[in-house]
Amino acid sequence: MSDPQQLASFSPTVRRVISRRVILAAAVAAVCVALANLLVLRNPAQVVLSQSADHSLSPLTKNVLGALTNEVRAVVLFDRQADLFEPVKNLLTEYERQSPRLKLELIDPTRDPARAEDVQEELQLPIRSPENRVIIAADNSAKAINETELSILDLSGFMDTREARRTHFSGERLFTSAIVAVTEDRQTKVGFVTGHGEHKASDTGGQWGYSKLANLLQQKGLLLQEIPIAGTNSIPADCRLLIIAGPRTPHDAGELAKLRDYIGNGGSLFALFNFYSLQRPTGLERFLADYGFEIGVNQVSDSKNEQSGQGGLLLVDDLGSHPITKPILGNRLQLLLPRSVGFPEPEEGDEPPPVTTLAHSSDAGQAVGQIRGNKGTVEREGKIPLIAAKLHTNDGQPPARLVVAGDSLFLGNSAIEAGANRDFAGLAVNWLLEREHLLAIAPRTVTEYRIDLTRAEMTSITWLLLLVLPGGTLGLGLLWWRRQMKQS
Repeated sequence: MSDPQQLASFSPTVRRVISRRVILAAAVAAVCVALANLLVLRNPAQVVLSQSADHSLSPLTKNVLGALTNEVRAVVLFDRQADLFEPVKNLLTEYERQSPRLKLELIDPTRDPARAEDVQEELQLPIRSPENRVIIAADNSAKAINETELSILDLSGFMDTREARRTHFSGERLFTSAIVAVTEDRQTKVGFVTGHGEHKASDTGGQWGYSKLANLLQQKGLLLQEIPIAGTNSIPADCRLLIIAGPRTPHDAGELAKLRDYIGNGGSLFALFNFYSLQRPTGLERFLADYGFEIGVNQVSDSKNEQSGQGGLLLVDDLGSHPITKPILGNRLQLLLPRSVGFPEPEEGDEPPPVTTLAHSSDAGQAVGQIRGNKGTVEREGKIPLIAAKLHTNDGQPPARLVVAGDSLFLGNSAIEAGANRDFAGLAVNWLLEREHLLAIAPRTVTEYRIDLTRAEMTSITWLLLLVLPGGTLGLGLLWWRRQMKQS
């Protein structure tokens, strides 16, 4: 006969004790959960647990959202299986949380094509777009940001692996820029100078077309126009930025005088040269020398940074600390046979001109003088400046901003997507238009984790998840139950 003071397992007394403990524990847990939720509701906060999941907004974006007076729509037209859907959704959810005037709508065109077409028709945008995209709209203005624009890609291993690795996510900078663009009172005008064989914004060709750059500028809310400056034509007074991209014939004195007046009144200039005009100076070389730039009549090569198998294609990673290039430090521009763009060496005792170099060749660079019959002389060796910028002061007028590049082909349709070329173009235009507030938003680094498994390893993991773990859990449960039964 068992000891009367020893209680058998699962006896009524033991069960009552266990039941009371379980009920008490559940009640305490419920009270703790209720108190925690009450505390969270009264003191909302956000905690970022990992770098890759960081969707916190910069102070600049918070200021832009806090100053909104118009209702803004953010429409995400994305396949939910796309790699960038989650980062885009999470970031714009934070935008919506920050401002009650921004409304977010998520639409999967593959699952709800009718709704996708209705929204794009309502916003007066092309319906048959092949890309996933985000649309930012306010009043009667809308800007589309395509999926390909949201990433900065590392193409260093593309020749070997045929894969481009995503290194940075540019969502915040693009979304905030679009919000500023659609809520501005009036559009900023940008002119493409024509009449001298320049790249044209309307040209969809490969190497010489600039339609992709034009599309980038339009997405920034800029109004583009082609401006001939020959003869009696004048530069519009409301044109904020002139782009002279790859001229191949000379400018006359009257045209240069118009450009001088434009800069003297505080207008900004983006001038780009290329090797096609080496044999025939355009007149802009001497014109820009008056502003402290020295445009070389040469071609720059770089044995250290020349892309394998493609002569003349330079991978330029020596970028300066100027506001234009700071956000893309660590990335590379891809330039094709650029000309040198620097400034004259100051004489002893003179102050250096206020020209800032944005991009250099490596220390293996060579500037080869004007080539005739495949012959040229080496004018300079070492680090050679390729792109430069200057803030030019005017007497009694606002200062003018100038950016001069030794290559125009790197922003052509066939090259603008390479390296950091597109990002450089956007940053240069923002600086030239005095949109410094948009330069402060840097692309976010993407943290990637990749596991490579063989077929045998995948089979082992499958069996482990489907059989071993569930079977082991069931077996332990049966052993515990049997032991309890023996003790009862």
